[in-house]
Amino acid sequence: GLDLTPKPVQENILKQGYLEKRSRDHSFFGSEWQKRWCVLHRRTFYYYANEKSKQPKGNFSMEHYSAQLAFHLRKDSRKKCCFELICPGKRTYE
Repeated sequence: GLDLTPKPVQENILKQGYLEKRSRDHSFFGSEWQKRWCVLHRRTFYYYANEKSKQPKGNFSMEHYSAQLAFHLRKDSRKKCCFELICPGKRTYE
């Protein structure tokens, strides 16, 4: 089959690797952290189920987003690695 939305071209990838993203659906036990393969391609942030996935689970333009550390998001040893991507009027990614 023809894939019309190929993965970002390697030379334009600024960063890629696994991050844990907090899901938007807050369950009874609080919200879940999901491991996602993340790719920052020029000004677009893509996230995939894993490294081998062809189709992103989501993507958004980083144009007006800013990043800030957010130690309060976790209580465990990973709290020092936590950050939020924030844009006024748009979804915050944790």
